[in-house]
Amino acid sequence: MSNFSDWEFMLNGSPQEFRQRASEVGSYYFNIYGGIDHWLDCPSDDFRMTTLYCDGESDPNVVWQIGHELISLFNGASILFNKNYRKASIFRLLHQESPVNYVPHRSIAALLGKPSVSQERINEEFRNGRNSGITLPLMHLATENQDVYFILKYFDMEPGWTNYYKLMEAIETFAKEKEIALDTIKDTRKSFTNTANNFSLSGFDSRHGFKEITKQNNTDSMSFDEAYTFVTSMTKDFLRKAYPILSRP
Repeated sequence: MSNFSDWEFMLNGSPQEFRQRASEVGSYYFNIYGGIDHWLDCPSDDFRMTTLYCDGESDPNVVWQIGHELISLFNGASILFNKNYRKASIFRLLHQESPVNYVPHRSIAALLGKPSVSQERINEEFRNGRNSGITLPLMHLATENQDVYFILKYFDMEPGWTNYYKLMEAIETFAKEKEIALDTIKDTRKSFTNTANNFSLSGFDSRHGFKEITKQNNTDSMSFDEAYTFVTSMTKDFLRKAYPILSRP
């Protein structure tokens, strides 16, 4: 039976970010390390990731999907706070330092669930991850909570009016289910929906396709950067109220 450290995901992305994360305690849910050439005793761009979710796994197909899913959640959580974030990716999987054949990402909409460790360990990893910022705690929550999972997956998708509109609707549904009052400004929401639904304003990315362009539209339109600000503000508002553990010391 393989130990989770037997499986290593080799990463592409921002060396500067990876080097920072490699220097932190982080979380073994998503543990980034490397960046040092021990032979030459100098920095390198060889960064790798291991995860508790590979503990006991022997099927490379399963391990690849675990890696793809964690990278997706990591990217989604990062884009929530940086629209221009350079996405991370996996370019190779090693098992005990030997390369494993590539397996593409399958579209599986399901939670990873709890790793095969004690609840005490899970809580410890959450606390460790929180010390390095908000990204890892969000990933932790997304493994067990469907609302956080869908939010991060939406942000990992190709940015566009359609996906942003779906995200807005999802957050409003999650908030209603949890009886959370969102601090959404009515006029800002109206401007967002007006642009997202109107072909003459958002073009081929319009959520409903061609509309009556000749009709006069008196509602203010919104730029795509403003749309990102709108959906991220709504998301942060929901997460802050639904999961106060994210902001606890």
